[in-house]
Amino acid sequence: MKSEEPGDDDLIRGCRGNNRKSQEMLYRRYANAMYKLCLIYESDRDNAKDILQEAFIKIFRNIDSFDRTGSLKGWMKKIVTNTAIDQYRKKYKETQLIPIENIVDPCSDEESIASILNTKDIISQVNRLPNGARMIFQLYAIEGYSHKEIADLLNISEGTSKSQINRAKQLLQQWIGGNNMKYKIIERKG
Repeated sequence: MKSEEPGDDDLIRGCRGNNRKSQEMLYRRYANAMYKLCLIYESDRDNAKDILQEAFIKIFRNIDSFDRTGSLKGWMKKIVTNTAIDQYRKKYKETQLIPIENIVDPCSDEESIASILNTKDIISQVNRLPNGARMIFQLYAIEGYSHKEIADLLNISEGTSKSQINRAKQLLQQWIGGNNMKYKIIERKG
């Protein structure tokens, strides 16, 4: 007879009591999804694993602060994202950010890039972006942060955040569009 897998609530209770088995089960349940998130912020697999490890340490230390108002996975994703941002700040204190005056207006054709590429293709192109542009693109386009929130998180100006989004758009359009084809990548206020 198979034993039932414990639910998230059981694992949370176990983790709050520093039960190693509960911690291991929570890790095994969510590590793969959280590792994929780490890889979006850090393309180097070893560094992404370091971020994952540090994030899970924070998760276990702060499990008491999880108040069940949202999903456990969502709460964990926020910790992973913040850990990745912290690592980014440490690693790239002086990133190569592109001045706003060097950015040309992005393309505005109506065809969606998602209609011609699959997710894996898009992620591989996003991972090619320079570190600063990739981090800001991830926060803005994928995580939904506003330019003000990004500026606060990364200790940069809103203008720098906007210029990096435009730079990311430009590069992605060059790489993906090719042959003078232009695609609308992001058009969102904020």
